[in-house]
Amino acid sequence: GNIEPKLNWLQQRLDLDDDTVGKIVQRLPSILGSSIQKLESKLEWLQQRLSLSDGELSKLIQKSPALFGYSIDTNIEPTMNFFIDALGDEGEAIALLVKSPDLFNRSLENRLKPRLAEAEDAGM
Repeated sequence: GNIEPKLNWLQQRLDLDDDTVGKIVQRLPSILGSSIQKLESKLEWLQQRLSLSDGELSKLIQKSPALFGYSIDTNIEPTMNFFIDALGDEGEAIALLVKSPDLFNRSLENRLKPRLAEAEDAGM
């Protein structure tokens, strides 16, 4: 069906071997339901916004395939802006998120904001 071209595209776009593509799909089966255009526009956005090389982008997705499943408008961008505000330094915020992409997985309202408030109360 149309799964094959998608896997081939993913493999070429992120320079992955068969094994790695398989692992990404296992961790995020819904990727097979997305169009290549949709996946590509997300990769482009991440690459530009986080100033990543192709290799860094590939590492990021391998670390956190779930990024494909997050909405840029309601999740990725607000999380990024939250960390930029919290750290007061865009470069630092981006470096943190690239190193720990699971942070995109935390819900801002429920998890991150209360924690930040606690840290501020504790005088950090």
